[in-house]
Amino acid sequence: MGDKTPLSTLTNVTFVTSKAKFGSFISAYKEPETLGVDRWLAMVAGVHKYPDQNLLVIDAGSALTFDVVLADGKHQGGLIMPGLGVLRAGFDQFTTDSVELKAENLADNTKEAWSFGTSKMLTNTINGQINTYQSMYKNLVVILTGGDAKNIKPLIEGKTHVHQNLVLDGLIVYSGII
Repeated sequence: MGDKTPLSTLTNVTFVTSKAKFGSFISAYKEPETLGVDRWLAMVAGVHKYPDQNLLVIDAGSALTFDVVLADGKHQGGLIMPGLGVLRAGFDQFTTDSVELKAENLADNTKEAWSFGTSKMLTNTINGQINTYQSMYKNLVVILTGGDAKNIKPLIEGKTHVHQNLVLDGLIVYSGII
């Protein structure tokens, strides 16, 4: 994905592409190269860090993604939704650059109402998806990564493992360094 032309003159560069199989990880996608490489790398790293366990990999960045990988490495598929920044940019007059998430229920002004509302929307969605997948897959390990992971973690119900740089960890696994 993306234009590699400007980088084509560089030497010793490897472009990572999503593959149908890597180690014990097996993509659910019929066209595995269409799976975003960031999601793919996060799952590869998750499988490496938590072998033989059912995983829910949540990446909270520009987009909010959910991917389920079973203990045998088989990806079950995933979801992609707008991330916090995209949600908050939806109405220019309420836009805030804040990445802070708040658990407050009610606000007494429009800007805070927008901030609290988008916080609730995001965290309720995440908690709802976690509950759904935990009811479907036993002993599910929940992994949270991405730019908003640290801010979201305190508002997530239940045990969640934060790995801020899971995509980069996936690059390390892919490169064979570990």
